[in-house]
Amino acid sequence: MKLYTAVSAFVLFVVPHFAQAQEAPSFTGLKAGVEVSRERISVRNDPGAIGATGTASRSGIGYRGYVGYDVQLGNVVIGAEAGLGGGGKSVRQTSVRGQYLVDPGLTYDLTARAGIVVAPGLLVYGRGGYRWLQTDRITTPVNGARIVREQTDGGATYGAGAEVKIDEHFSLRAEYDRTVYDRGLRGNKFAVGAAFKF
Repeated sequence: MKLYTAVSAFVLFVVPHFAQAQEAPSFTGLKAGVEVSRERISVRNDPGAIGATGTASRSGIGYRGYVGYDVQLGNVVIGAEAGLGGGGKSVRQTSVRGQYLVDPGLTYDLTARAGIVVAPGLLVYGRGGYRWLQTDRITTPVNGARIVREQTDGGATYGAGAEVKIDEHFSLRAEYDRTVYDRGLRGNKFAVGAAFKF
């Protein structure tokens, strides 16, 4: 419900501005952008082998920079992006046998998107691709041993969003994404950002 409310407010705010436009700018071109997000990382399936039976999750602030290219054919837009980011808070699973900690680090992704221009300068789109997450994982069994290791998990990522053109070179977007990583990790994020088209 919170996501629906946020996207609805975003659309209702920008549509009136473009309803008066004589000619909307095109989405076609090379672009670079930045975004900030609310990231939620979840740990499932006891990857630390400490006897944990529940799911642990925690939310934090994330960030991402990206470059991409879009092509607009009539009201249809297709494109691809490569992104690099980070953020989010560490997640801890505990049991009587010890604890397992996941500390999220760098993320990078390759995705494609496709959407429809539903009003002049307003694009609604879906996204799909692959994302990688670098983490430090710390396992502390009850006997006192402490194992620290760095790992990179990958997984399918998908989501949907809306982007609005402010002018020919500048746009704003809001987007929700979900990623299913290896070894029981899950990521959810709601992001807002801006892009500059060259």
